[in-house]
Amino acid sequence: MSDGSTDPASRGHLTRREALRGGLTIGAAIAIPSGLAGCFGGDDDSSSGAATGPTGKPQRGGRLRIAMVGGGGTETLDPNAAVPNIDSCRATCLFNRLTRLKPDLSLENELAEVFEPNKTATEWTVRLRSGVEWHDGSPLVADDLLYTLKRMGAPDSTLAGKNVTNMIDLGGVKKLDGRTLRLPLKSGSASFPELFQSPQMMIVKDGETDFNKNPIGTGPFKYVSFTAGQNSLFKRNPDYWEEGLPYVDELVITSTPDPQARLNALLSKQVDAMEQLSFQQTKTQKNAGRIRVLQATGSSMVPIYMATTLEPFTDVRVRQAIRLIADRDALISNVQLGLGAVGNDVYGRGFENYNDDLPQRKQDIDQAKSLLKAAGKSDLRVTLFSSSAGPGMLESATVFAEQAKKAGVTIQVDNGPADSYFGPKYLKQNFAQTQWPTFTIFSWYQQAMTPQAPFNETHWADPQWNKLLREAEATLDETKRKELYFELQKIEHESGGYLIWGFYPLCDGLATNVGGAVPSAANGFSNFNLASWWLA
Repeated sequence: MSDGSTDPASRGHLTRREALRGGLTIGAAIAIPSGLAGCFGGDDDSSSGAATGPTGKPQRGGRLRIAMVGGGGTETLDPNAAVPNIDSCRATCLFNRLTRLKPDLSLENELAEVFEPNKTATEWTVRLRSGVEWHDGSPLVADDLLYTLKRMGAPDSTLAGKNVTNMIDLGGVKKLDGRTLRLPLKSGSASFPELFQSPQMMIVKDGETDFNKNPIGTGPFKYVSFTAGQNSLFKRNPDYWEEGLPYVDELVITSTPDPQARLNALLSKQVDAMEQLSFQQTKTQKNAGRIRVLQATGSSMVPIYMATTLEPFTDVRVRQAIRLIADRDALISNVQLGLGAVGNDVYGRGFENYNDDLPQRKQDIDQAKSLLKAAGKSDLRVTLFSSSAGPGMLESATVFAEQAKKAGVTIQVDNGPADSYFGPKYLKQNFAQTQWPTFTIFSWYQQAMTPQAPFNETHWADPQWNKLLREAEATLDETKRKELYFELQKIEHESGGYLIWGFYPLCDGLATNVGGAVPSAANGFSNFNLASWWLA
């Protein structure tokens, strides 16, 4: 079990900042899906926002200009090293990965033509699509995939994908033909293809080492220019393998850290789209009707967590009481202005294996008091570590502290600095808040719930739960695996260390002439699928 005493970065894991900003795959699985908000509920006019976009047949041509939060001078075009969203967006424009998630959160192949397991899910055969060319005209081949895996898995690698390649016996990989590899795993994993759909798992060309000058990808756009922390210019790839895409001739991505500056640029028509509207901006702009609001809610969250190995949360009754104190509807209303969705203390909202059969936990002050009394904690006083590091994080901590007074619980909120909140004290706190983007359930388990997880915030190490997870991942039968995942979440719901009170929405702003944009619960800007966007 991780006790948080060792910095994950020193163990070869990516840092918490990288996981949050990049939506990365770590531990042993995937990252981020793209989902239609309307499929999940809890969204306010999510598919069209305040104004409607253009309809009819997509038009071709033009320059699409978007403003993103930016990552300063550390921005990179190396897709495997992407950290902030702007890196991931550029990576998705220039490169491709093996798999991707569709708007309904189901997985589909991207560069993989075949992705099939043996009977025990301990070996997977990957055959690449035929006819895919790199930007320099050379064909995509198995050696490119093998180079990418070895690059990520090198002993000195700090790339996010190393946590994926750690699952693979790289020395045993076999090339079956010019487009096909057989990948032996160290243990069975039915969810293995999910590992490859994050932006950080893009396939790079065999031998490629210098990405920031003239990166060669297989993606819908080609490189023209790039200045870290400022902007990039890409042009349409006329030989892109997905027929008809992209629609626009040029794509400009500008780093604009200030949210008001991004909104002003959109309203003044200096850009065609902006990333990350605040909750208040979203409400205001929906009422104003000047722009389209692209909104979706998946499993992105700022939950409260309790370390199950640290007092007073070693007692499951205390953890249960804390969860019963929360008025979840009030938190959504007051903190997220009604834009988010209520949580039920388990992760993975919107995914097939999410257990929505669990009874919705609601505020029950009397039961909370009873549990605390039985645990000898009727006068519970605790410090809740929080910060403005995540959307609505500090605000929700403050509201929850007020709610706790009804149960006789005194909570002092410690407001830590946003830029260092996930620093040395992280993973050592008994009661704190955190932030997670949307991952698949297995991916999140590998990052947050298994004993080897780099970010095991709750210090979770339940033997029965761990056994069930191993059994689930060794099970290829989808129905049986779903049953096992439901059982896993039942255990979490009863005795876990997370108070997942709600999920926050992802909200972007678009000009009314931007077509083809589909809400994504994974990331903004249609999960960075700008190849499908067009300008009327």
